Order: sequence, then structure tokens, then C-alpha cells
Amino acid sequence: MEETTNTTQNANAGKTLGIAGMILGIITVIVSFIPCLGMYALIPGVVGLIVSIISINQANKAGAPKGMAVAGLICSIIGCAIAGWQWYVIATAADKMKDAFENSGLMDSLTKAAQQLKELKIDTTSTQ
Repeated sequence: MEETTNTTQNANAGKTLGIAGMILGIITVIVSFIPCLGMYALIPGVVGLIVSIISINQANKAGAPKGMAVAGLICSIIGCAIAGWQWYVIATAADKMKDAFENSGLMDSLTKAAQQLKELKIDTTSTQ
């Protein structure tokens, strides 16, 4: 009777974590395709990677099937890759926009305009 229980437990080793890893991997892939927000898919993606790796290790020790864990691992890797690419693109674009804004002289124009408004406000209050 104990052998049957042990065999059942061995067959289910890592199964719950494998399912959790696969769900997190699918969520990661779906969220990673959302423009401008896809970079936040790295959070469930990293958690999915960790959970899937733990599940694979448990299944290996017990000799249980590890298909769900491998699917979760693959989905998490793909989702993290897409999210990482989005993060890189957005960071690069923000850097280039910052450089363009600083080099264009727009900040000088805005500072002069603000100074002129302050002077205008002081002049109008002194005449009244």
C-alpha cells in the first residue's frame, strides 16, 4: 500500500509548481506584447523562471514527468526576452530624447521665457 502512495507522490512531484510556472510563463508572454508596458512582464517572468526550475529539479529527483515545467520555462524565457527588448528600446529612446532636448537649446528658451514672465509680473504689480 505504501508503494502505491509513493509512486503516486513521485508521479506528482513538481506538478503543482510546473503548472504555476506555466501559468506565469503564459502571463509573461501575453503582457510582454503590450506596448510600453511589456517591460513590466519581467516580474512574473523571473518568478516563472524560478518556479519552473524548482519544478524541474523536483521532477528529476522523483523521476516524474516534467512537461509542464519545461513549457513554463520556455514561455518565461520568451516573455522575458521580449520584455527585456522592450525595456532596452524604451531606455534607449528616452536617452536619445533627453540628449536631443538638452542639445537643442529649448531649455534656454524656456528659462528666458520664464524670466520674462517674472519681470512682466513684477512690472504690472508696481504700476497699480
